Amino acid sequence: MKNPFTISLLTTAFAALTFSSPSALGQAIFSSGHGDIGVGYAAGEFDPHWHLHSGAIVDGSPLGADEEYAPAALNAQTFATRTSPSGLSSIIGVADGTVISAAGSSLYQPNLGFGTEELTPSDWIGPITVALTSWNVPIGANFALYTTNLAGTTVVDRVFSTFAPGSTDFSNSFTMTPGDHMHFQWGFTELGTYQLELTWSGTHAVDGAISTSENFAVQVIPEPSTYALLGLGLVGILWALRRRTA
Repeated sequence: MKNPFTISLLTTAFAALTFSSPSALGQAIFSSGHGDIGVGYAAGEFDPHWHLHSGAIVDGSPLGADEEYAPAALNAQTFATRTSPSGLSSIIGVADGTVISAAGSSLYQPNLGFGTEELTPSDWIGPITVALTSWNVPIGANFALYTTNLAGTTVVDRVFSTFAPGSTDFSNSFTMTPGDHMHFQWGFTELGTYQLELTWSGTHAVDGAISTSENFAVQVIPEPSTYALLGLGLVGILWALRRRTA
């Protein structure tokens, strides 16, 4: 007779090893190097996209030149972790000092920012607003976009949050000058895929008010050594099952 506990362990290990992969959905995986969530403008509409710079790692190999991808064609992926800085708890839902997953700088790969370099400044009246307008995150998880002091120990600016979107001290949006480039810190409290709907809005000098939304995904995965340990565990479970059923 098979041991229910052993079967449960096998199911858990198998689920972990088959962690949902963007490549299974036909998406490229951006895991390291410099890239931006960029926006262009054509035919009266914003054109949000991934803009990855030369040397960025996509599907395990460095890009030889800058490349752009449609939002649904690529998934940013991180296994980097950091200690949650002072002041982040109110917008990410875990205590300061907790280990969280991270991205958005040279320390926490991928180095992911936002760009409006493809917009001609003279074509726009005022800044471009980028807002987090909807999200689908793992159960019990939260995401925050923020800046810290130079030491990285204290939150200076709260940009996006899925934990306290109704808070009066931030609006889940920020502004950019056309032709600009910005970086923030990205924080995630759980493993899994974070689907983030971003909306760009601005006033074109000829076409008037423009607004466009697109979904971008960031996947938080276990550190690679964790996969190796899970693999060893799965082999052990399979061996135990074989002995019991022999």
